Parts: sequence; C-alpha cells; structure tokens
Amino acid sequence: MMLAILVSTAVRLVLLGAATWLALRLVRVCNPHVEALAWRLLLVAGLAMPLLMLSGLAPTVTTTLELPLVLTVGGSMSASAWPENAAEAGDISFADVFLSIYLLVALLLLGRLAAGLIGLWRVAARAPASTERDDVRITSRVRSPATFGSVILLPHDWEHWPAEKRQAVLAHERAHVRSHDGYWSWLAQLHAAVFWFNPMAWCLRRRLEILAETTSDDAVVAARHDPIAYAALLLDFARQPNSRSVAMSVAESNVPGRIERLIARTPPGTELSRFARWSAFAAVIPAMFLAASTTGALAQGPTPLAAEPSAPADSGTAVQIVRAPDPDRFYPEAAKQAMVTALVLIEVDVDAQGKVVEANSSSR
Repeated sequence: MMLAILVSTAVRLVLLGAATWLALRLVRVCNPHVEALAWRLLLVAGLAMPLLMLSGLAPTVTTTLELPLVLTVGGSMSASAWPENAAEAGDISFADVFLSIYLLVALLLLGRLAAGLIGLWRVAARAPASTERDDVRITSRVRSPATFGSVILLPHDWEHWPAEKRQAVLAHERAHVRSHDGYWSWLAQLHAAVFWFNPMAWCLRRRLEILAETTSDDAVVAARHDPIAYAALLLDFARQPNSRSVAMSVAESNVPGRIERLIARTPPGTELSRFARWSAFAAVIPAMFLAASTTGALAQGPTPLAAEPSAPADSGTAVQIVRAPDPDRFYPEAAKQAMVTALVLIEVDVDAQGKVVEANSSSR
C-alpha cells in the first residue's frame, strides 16, 4: 500500500507540475517572485498529498470507469491489487525488491540531509556574531557568503572587504532570510529524498534554488547597487564554492544565467505582499484536496439480498435462490493473489425438497 501511495503521488505531481509550467508559460510570468510562489505551492501539494491519502481526509469519487492504479489508490483498490501481494507466501516479488531499493536510497538521502543540517548547525553555533544587525556570524568554515535557515554566515576575511561589497552581500543574504529560502530549500530536499525516483521532485528542488538566488539578486539591484559590479562579484565568489548543500550560497546556483540577467539590466521583480502569499496558499487548499482524491467503484446491478424466493417449481416446492452479500468469500485466494479474473457459470440440480443434488461449474 505504501508503494501504491508513493507512485500515485509521484504521478499526480508530474501532472500538476506540467499544468503549472504550462500555466506560467501561457500567462508569460516574468516576475521571479510569482513563479517561486507557484512552485512552492506545488511543493506543499507534493508533501501533503500522501498524508491526505493515508489519513483518509481526501475525498473519494465513485465511478464505474476502470481507472489506472494511480487514481484508485485508497479507494476501491484492495491490498491484493498491488503487485507487492502478487507472489505466493514466502516468495520474493518484484515489489519487495523495489521496496528494499527504495528504502535504501531514501534512507541514504535522508541521512545525508540530516548530516548536513547537523554539521552546519554546529558551524553556525560556534561562529562568533558580528556587529551587523540580524543574525550575522563570521566563520572560517565557509569560503563564500551563505545563509543557513535565518543565520547569515560570512567568511573570516569579511571585515577587510570594501564597504560596497559588504553591503551588496548583506542585501543578498538578508533577502534569503526575509523569504525563508533556506527553510524552503530544506523542504525541497526532504521531498526529493522521499520521492527520489520522481524526476519532477529534483526539477522542483533545482528550480526553487534558482529562483531563490534570482530574487535575492533582484534585492541587491533594488538597493541601487551597480548590477555590473555585482555580476563581477558573483563570478569571484563562484571560484570559491561552499561544500554544504543545506545552505543558500551566494554563487552556487545558475551563476551564468544570473550574470547574463544582471548584464542585461533586467528590472527586478516586485516582491509579493504577505497578504498575497497567504491568499495564494489558502486558495490552493481545495485544489490540493482534489488532487489527492481517490476513486471508488460504483456498485452495479441489483442490491445483493440474503435470500430471494423464486416462483414455485413444478413439484410445488419453493426454491430459494441465494445471493452472497460478500462475493470475495468465494474468490480463491490463489486467484486473488495472482489478480486472475474470470466469469464463472454454476449449474445446480435440486430435488423436490430444494436440496442440491449435483453442481457443475465452468469459467471463461
């Protein structure tokens, strides 16, 4: 069941991602703040959908159509319908192997993320604070400016930099803190670790990182710093990258594209108000529940009855035609595990007292 939910969520995220990309292209969104908000909403949906499915909070839509597995998980699909139960007891199925591989890779990625967070947290905790406002700390453990959560980490030679360089760097890193880019980056990495088999998860993480750096560059330009001089500064920092992937580093993401944007003197995008951001999150909640919805089979045919009397037989004896309220009781377990379906016809001879004399069955 866990595999079914993971695969279902991954497929739904790909469809939602394609729809988001198409909508952004059709509307021709040029403001990186707006695009970043759209991809953040998609990230929230990707993290919330499996929780909604597991908790049963997502709605169930009844249908008579035979929908794909990814749309029926949690609804009419039984546990035996997923391939992980297709093998006989004691056998190793393909789903068992896939589950083992999935857990191994996911644990490795989660362990890497946890180790990076703990390691950089220790660096930030031991770094002395500077005299600048906000939580700015100086350490020799970073080679270029970075933001860890809401902590700004600067190299040890920070005090020897020219005033213009220091102001530009602080404008960039403070923009990361205001937008909570570090925390969104951690969520994106967590999502990529859980859904590592989904290319959309990695594309989403990469796009959010690029947009976070772009919006922070816009903050520097909006503070009236020379974009050409700042582009040269980015190129200089790119020669000294940090090795910590859990920090937002000033020159480690799409440096060529950002430099081209600065040289072209592209006007900075307008920041969205807090009301606009929260309104967008509130508006997407119904769509999130709809995206996580499952399907259930609509009952067809007459309602099963425990027993229904038929017309009297020639002998004057009433014959009882019994309809089982739970047909799964008569479904052979081996056929159920192998997901075999068939139409079974049963012919029954009864005596004058209504007792079964002979029964024959055929299937096709």
